[in-house]
Amino acid sequence: MFSEARQAGLLNRLSTSLRKAGRAEIKYPERLHKHVLATSIQSVAFQRDVHRELGHIQQALSELHAPVLLLKGASYLLLGLPAAMGRIFTDIDILVPRQYLPSAEAFLMLGGWSTGKLEPYDQRYYREWSHEIPPMTHLRRGTTIDLHHSLVMPTCRIHVDSEKMVRDAVPVDPKGFWWRLRDEDILLHAASHLILNSEFDRGLRDIWDIDFLFRHFVSCSASFPERLLERSEEIGLAKVIRQALFLAKRIFGTQVPDQLLPEKHGLFLRLVACAASTRHPDTRSNWQGVADALLMYREMYMRLPNHLLAVHFVHKASGLLKRVEEKAAV
Repeated sequence: MFSEARQAGLLNRLSTSLRKAGRAEIKYPERLHKHVLATSIQSVAFQRDVHRELGHIQQALSELHAPVLLLKGASYLLLGLPAAMGRIFTDIDILVPRQYLPSAEAFLMLGGWSTGKLEPYDQRYYREWSHEIPPMTHLRRGTTIDLHHSLVMPTCRIHVDSEKMVRDAVPVDPKGFWWRLRDEDILLHAASHLILNSEFDRGLRDIWDIDFLFRHFVSCSASFPERLLERSEEIGLAKVIRQALFLAKRIFGTQVPDQLLPEKHGLFLRLVACAASTRHPDTRSNWQGVADALLMYREMYMRLPNHLLAVHFVHKASGLLKRVEEKAAV
């Protein structure tokens, strides 16, 4: 189980859960006790480091005079949500309205973050088509920020009213700096990140996030499922949230009302379930590589309209051909 959790990026969350439950309730071998203790300590240190990094980002953007939203892992941590428990992530996701994007990038550069050097095509991909600019890494600390201006790709084939989600965001603290999405939108964003992307090496973690978020918000308000359904239809993510909650129910037993589940469980959900399951080389499905490849192509199809998709594939094919020629010349 520990090896499986490590491959899925869930070792810290598993260890934190075991330590929280106590050894009296959950029995595990003595030889694993040090692993549980070490990863629990790492989780605490990681959360402390994230809070410190948020302070640096706040200082860099203090003169922006625009709402700055925290997204995903950093947001869960700052809000004290159960999904933050043992969650390890490599970058901090923030969002500013598009009109403030150039200023936000400039302030972060003055604060020591840089996008680094990219090929002209990659710069164009990020600057013209993507929902975020290239990742910014701090020159001294090595920490990374993903600076967004939208919650999904503007070119996405599914029309999502990201602007409304951003407009309806609220301050984390009335007197504080950070802003957050509404409860329903936090879950909708987590679902869109799972369903519209192809990063399924951490898919099990993302599905567990959705399980945590749904259970928590329902425990806070019995009307949350109805509000979530209404909001998903308003935003354009009704199908996506049903698919995500189906996976959460299938894998983690999340208690989801029938009206929030899809009527049909097609090939796509079976592919996601296969890709998001164990990544351990000894137990992973023989079909997982096929599922990964099909989902990667689906992601590009969902992200880009046909004319941009053709441009993207031509660029990737030419790059591959160039690498093959360079290798043959060696």
